[in-house]
Amino acid sequence: MSGTRRVLSLPKRAGDEKAGPADVRVPVGIFDLQLPARQFLVQHKVAEVGDVSLTTEFLLRLLHSADGMPEETAATFFGFDANEMAYVIRDAETRAYISRSEGRIWLTDAGHALFKEGDRPQIYDVLKKTEKVGFDLLALAPCDREPQSEFERSLPELAVRDPGLVANASKHVPESFRRFFGEISSRRDRDAADQLKRSLYSVDDVVPGDRFSAVVPFVAMASVRRPGEPEAFLEKWRTGHELADRDRVVHGVAEYLESLRTNKTPEDGNALEVLANIAPEYLKEYVNRSGFASLRYFKELAGRAGELRSNRPTVGIVGALYQPENIERIKTAIGYAKDRPAFGNESFLWVVPKQASWGTARSLIELLEVLAKEEVEIDGTGRKLERAAIVIEEGKPQWRLTKTSSPPYCRPNTGSIPSSLEILLIPGKVAAVVVHAPVTEDRGFPIPLGVLTFDTQILRRVHQYLFGSLPAQVARYGTSDGVQVRTMLEWPQSYCEVPSSELPDRSEHQ
Repeated sequence: MSGTRRVLSLPKRAGDEKAGPADVRVPVGIFDLQLPARQFLVQHKVAEVGDVSLTTEFLLRLLHSADGMPEETAATFFGFDANEMAYVIRDAETRAYISRSEGRIWLTDAGHALFKEGDRPQIYDVLKKTEKVGFDLLALAPCDREPQSEFERSLPELAVRDPGLVANASKHVPESFRRFFGEISSRRDRDAADQLKRSLYSVDDVVPGDRFSAVVPFVAMASVRRPGEPEAFLEKWRTGHELADRDRVVHGVAEYLESLRTNKTPEDGNALEVLANIAPEYLKEYVNRSGFASLRYFKELAGRAGELRSNRPTVGIVGALYQPENIERIKTAIGYAKDRPAFGNESFLWVVPKQASWGTARSLIELLEVLAKEEVEIDGTGRKLERAAIVIEEGKPQWRLTKTSSPPYCRPNTGSIPSSLEILLIPGKVAAVVVHAPVTEDRGFPIPLGVLTFDTQILRRVHQYLFGSLPAQVARYGTSDGVQVRTMLEWPQSYCEVPSSELPDRSEHQ
């Protein structure tokens, strides 16, 4: 990667000059990656502000001004008798701040060292401590260990950039512990006053412990000017100096994002043709003799947010369906279509694209929950009837998809459905059709572009397309269980098509 290439940008602050059209950025992907890390037992010493009596402090101040003072003179100065003076001297002598010789009191070297910053002694206690600290294995920066689900543990891992650093991490931990001591101690001691009383004195020993991983979330943001080269925004993980201290992780994320770029293929053109044929009325302005104008469609969507209304049953969407803003749009669409009759035992079909990075986000689990539970029917006992998930992938599914609450089904690679095409369908109610492909002619990031709809005419076409493209039965991965998908896709002649204009207006809930 070129050293001059930007890998991170920050959004403009409120009040900054408004960005021009060419600078508009839009989220085109959401990701969670595993960050390799390891725990270390760090034995160290800290210097903490010590507590001494005011009389001892003033005795030290007195000797700092008049070192070698006779004990009797010091007692007279404080108005102490012999026993009281002996107690004060013993306290300071025990701490090795003073010494006694021939009836006089002297400051030791340690006593003099207390006055380096003024006439007030800076008194510290040196304490031995042991801290269990996690460090990531890219930047060797502090990293918290948190419990993870099976799905999280199956997420792809950031590549280790320096194998030598990993192999000899224990040798580098003392330096990192010193560098990040303020951050480490601030996590343990929330009180700022307590942190000011403590400083690192020495790092004595480091014992390596268990390996673990932490999750790094980020959003891919593409600009209208350079849609094929999105940048990673990591504000949900770290900000400010914490992000600057983890530049190797930032570069690792940028390299991962760059590795997702693909070349546009004829199959992508087939997928765009399917999209245009399913929603021809909505997409007619973007179809020309050369096919579907995906770049112009992307620029149009980047400049405006598509919000569903009763008289707007179809909107364009950009980015993964499981991005937060698209999850909200899907919930809105389900709300508009909730009063439509279910097709038999209500389920939802999700034909996912054959793409290595698809589903690499915890928000996928959130969308699966929404699809299963949003606006479902209630039986006679008052129990909500959840929709069954039928997630269908071409060939062997991605490992992480087998770790969701809805293990996937498999379809053969017959070419009937382009591998870059994604279709989500709640039969008779809601559908999303999305193509994952570069929007430019050359190599670029596969930006998800498509439509979300509750329009019955488009829904009928989605049913017809899947009915003719999917096999009659798909089998759940790793089992002999199968499901007859075509029975879910038959469009009943008696199905009542509710005109969009007669649907209730839910715009006040958006």
